[in-house]
Amino acid sequence: MVMLRRLKRLIRQAAPDLAERIRPAARVVLERIRPAASERASQRELLSALEGIPYWEDKIARYKNYEYQSASGTWAFPSAPIAPPIELFSVDRVNYGCGGTILKDWLNVDLFPFDNPDYRMVNLLEKHPFADNSVSFGYSEDMLEHLTQAQSIFLIAEIYRTLKPGGVMRFSFPGLEGVLNRHYTPPTDLRIREGEFEAYSFWDHVHFYSKEELFLIAKHIGFSSVDFCLFGESEHEPLRGRETRTHQVDLNTCVELTK
Repeated sequence: MVMLRRLKRLIRQAAPDLAERIRPAARVVLERIRPAASERASQRELLSALEGIPYWEDKIARYKNYEYQSASGTWAFPSAPIAPPIELFSVDRVNYGCGGTILKDWLNVDLFPFDNPDYRMVNLLEKHPFADNSVSFGYSEDMLEHLTQAQSIFLIAEIYRTLKPGGVMRFSFPGLEGVLNRHYTPPTDLRIREGEFEAYSFWDHVHFYSKEELFLIAKHIGFSSVDFCLFGESEHEPLRGRETRTHQVDLNTCVELTK
């Protein structure tokens, strides 16, 4: 698909008129080889299907075939039967994207199989298996930076939906301010290039939030307060001392979002 996009750009640059002339024929060929639309898709499945469509008009046309079914968190053709609601877990505290850090008396969730009674495999980029207004405390360490901006907005919105009024979500993550200070200072020709490896490539990091950006998004979603905290410190006992990576004290941003 990347090669196809590059080819499209080259054709447009070399011969704009030719690009428009061959477009209808190209669409016919692509329609023949493109998989038929599924009558139901999850959020990620539909996004993945749209990525395989080269023309934006066709992406929008495919998307408009679907209606969102909230109970199941899926997109479906209007003619498709209503999907059953997702199975919900009754929990008070959730450790999101836990990795190998399993917190006792919390539900720890991530995207890999793991045999532990306090763990469940959950795709956090789909509808979360928690009821609206049901979770008191949430925590996540070093996960946000692995998500695109769109994915992290989706995640934060789902956390907001499932938090109780007055519930608190604490994020600890490499913040843009710390990343610039550690990996891009001084901003020399060499250091800028090294920083891209050190901050992004080595660790599969995608996007670093600044405090200003995270505040803007959290308030837009509906959080009543956004409080930036010191590493390991919190007014809430369940969230106090949760950070485990002490070598990132000068790198991480710690923030608590209250619904």
